Amino acid sequence: MAKVLLVEDEEQTRSTYEKLISRMGHEVLTAGDAKEAKVIVQSEEDLDVALVDRILPGEEDGLAVLRFIQDHAPLCQTVLVTGYPNFDSASEALRACAFDYLTKPVETARLAQVIDAAFAEKALQKEKTLEAERNKEGYEELRSKQEILRHDMRSLLVGIVGFSNLLMDKTTLDDTQLEYCKQIRQYGIQLENMVNTYLNISDLEQKTSQCPKAMFNLFDVIRQSRNTLHFLADEKNVDISVINNKRMHSIDDVLPFEGNRMYLQNAIDNLVKNAIEASPPDKRVKIRVKGRPEWLSISIHNWGAVPQDVLPTFFEKYATSGKQNGFGLGTYVARLVTEEHGGKIHFTSSEHEGTEVLMALPFSQFDTELKV
Repeated sequence: MAKVLLVEDEEQTRSTYEKLISRMGHEVLTAGDAKEAKVIVQSEEDLDVALVDRILPGEEDGLAVLRFIQDHAPLCQTVLVTGYPNFDSASEALRACAFDYLTKPVETARLAQVIDAAFAEKALQKEKTLEAERNKEGYEELRSKQEILRHDMRSLLVGIVGFSNLLMDKTTLDDTQLEYCKQIRQYGIQLENMVNTYLNISDLEQKTSQCPKAMFNLFDVIRQSRNTLHFLADEKNVDISVINNKRMHSIDDVLPFEGNRMYLQNAIDNLVKNAIEASPPDKRVKIRVKGRPEWLSISIHNWGAVPQDVLPTFFEKYATSGKQNGFGLGTYVARLVTEEHGGKIHFTSSEHEGTEVLMALPFSQFDTELKV
């Protein structure tokens, strides 16, 4: 559950978003102007996400609130909200180092996606800060390798994806221009995944630090993966379905799991991305999750077959065959992450049955209530 600060001067809009965010399971604090927001920031500890309207009454606007939050609660992830979507507002969000920006009216699914992603980023930044405190000697290396690449590059990637969305949603494009924008957006998402992949590989191969673990809802990871990659799936008309213990996944499903969310997110993202790319058009990619008292299994199936030349080296580094822009790192990362959690990973593949990758992870706790 995230602690979310909502800064919105219009009472009805504030009440609507407050109810939506509360129903998502998050704690919500509200403010109607910059002054009220500052009081909350100074009095509340451990704010996770701040949704701040661009236009506020009084002398200070939403950008001033963003800067105040970044100064006084630097781990809190800020999101700029605007009712006037244009290139200037997107640029303002980037210049203010916002985690993301939203345009009104905000769709519920988009709101949930941004809050979940911002909450995950806050947890990641907190993990890195704690690790840096435990290992002062490695702080500069950690900062140069992770902070610059993951944080600063992500700001630019938000701009690439965000401007592509603005072009598609707010301008008139012909079919060729629309296709170009889709490609730019897809490459921006892929580049962010690639940066995260390289950093994870470096940490896991060199074992520079212990893998920090915490309790989280595994289905949040799977939902985030599906949301992130749905653009890629849509281009091939590939449906991504999630099965929870032999029944269709529900938005209310909770599966508490203790592990490293960042690593598992990256591993599942890579496996799902590979499955979409390998799937024939108009087919389905299935993600099956089974929880047992001692083991948890996550399987990802598509109807494509692994090329014969890749079969012997499927989980090895740089194993790829004929895939444009492929680096052969996705399954390798999944193997490293699975092993880091004390689990096992294997796959089956044939022309008739398709390909299924199965991650089996030790599962010491099977509760219906998520403890965070």
